[in-house]
Parts: sequence; structure tokens; C-alpha cells
Amino acid sequence: MSGLPRMVLFDFDGTLVHITIDFEAMRSSAADVVRSYGEEPDTHAFTLEMVEAVRDRLAASDEARAADFRRDALAAIEAVELEAATRAEPLPGTRETLDWLRLHAIAIAIVTRNCRAAVGDVLLRHDLPCDVLLTRDDVRHVKPDPEHLLEASRRLSAKPADCIMVGDHPTDVAAAHAAGMTAVALTTTRPAQGFDGLPEFVVDNVRELVGIIAGGAWRRPRS
Repeated sequence: MSGLPRMVLFDFDGTLVHITIDFEAMRSSAADVVRSYGEEPDTHAFTLEMVEAVRDRLAASDEARAADFRRDALAAIEAVELEAATRAEPLPGTRETLDWLRLHAIAIAIVTRNCRAAVGDVLLRHDLPCDVLLTRDDVRHVKPDPEHLLEASRRLSAKPADCIMVGDHPTDVAAAHAAGMTAVALTTTRPAQGFDGLPEFVVDNVRELVGIIAGGAWRRPRS
């Protein structure tokens, strides 16, 4: 089979596995830490971005205090993630899709805003293959920043144009396009119309990725 991608990058929760993370509890825990340092949480930002914004504000006057804050806030977030990871299960089609990619020598990467401890636990428990794992603990800038994806491609010397990014959130599509990769949107957590970044493909199950790749028309058109 010719014209295969060099690498497929996946988001994690909602894409490969089902994890019931209590995002409200996560945000509330992080906000409590923010307030304990005398700051007010940004109600409009994603939780991680809220934490980083407060860290930057604190760092302007006290780097050590800013580091302590970031450690405490991320610990609060990680506690919620680790608890949820104990109940995580692969989504339908995950095992078959990853096995097919392995069979055809296509590299598998996971790029996620989750913590490494939680993701690593799920991968180990369910024996899911992965060549490159980049969590928020491994990079300075996470999705939707394209650097998260580009670092994964660099790890295996894969050109972005030879990569596919698969995810269930608009930030995955935005990151893919910013990195110059093909975007495949998965409707596990939102309907097709919920992706305003115009992905190249929208699928209901990750196993549909096999047909996209095998069909040969997966590559993002050059602009």
C-alpha cells in the first residue's frame, strides 16, 4: 500500500479512551489554589491557560512564589485526572485502529493536555501501543499551540505534511492546521457541526481512519 502517512497523532481522552473527568471539579480545585495565592481566576480561559496566566502574573514580582503556585495548581488538577484514569476504558475501534497502524509501520503519537502519570497508567493497563507520548508535562506549549504537535513529529523525523492529527475537540483541528497536518475530527464528544476549524475529515468512530488512509486521499491540500 503506497502513500501512507509517516505518523498519526491522537488526542487521548474522548479520542482513544473514555475518561469521565469531572472538569468542573478540576476547574474548581485549580481556582481555589489561585485564590489561595491572592489572585482571581479567569472565568473565560481553559483551566491550564488560567493557571499559566496566574503563574506569569506572579512571576513578574516573585519567580519562586510563581513556581510554588504552578506546582500546587497542577497537583490539584492532576489529582482529579488520576482518579478518573482508574476507570478509563478504550473507546470502540481503538484497539483495531492502533493494531492496523502498527501492521502498516505507521508511527503512533499521543499529544494530550492531560498529565503523564494518568495517561501512562491507562496505556500500561490496557497495553495500548504508542511511539511518542507528549503530555502537558513534556512540552512548554500545549494544544492548540502547534508546537505540541510539531515536537511529536520532530521526535520521529516526520514531516508535518506526512502526518495526520485525530481529535475530538476544535483545538485539535486548530493545532493540526497550524502545524500543517491533516485534521480528522472525531464526533465522540460533539456533533460534526461543532468543529468550526473545517477539518479535512469528520468521523464517528476512530476505526474509520483506516478507510481514510487506505483510500489514499488523506493528505491535506497545499494552500
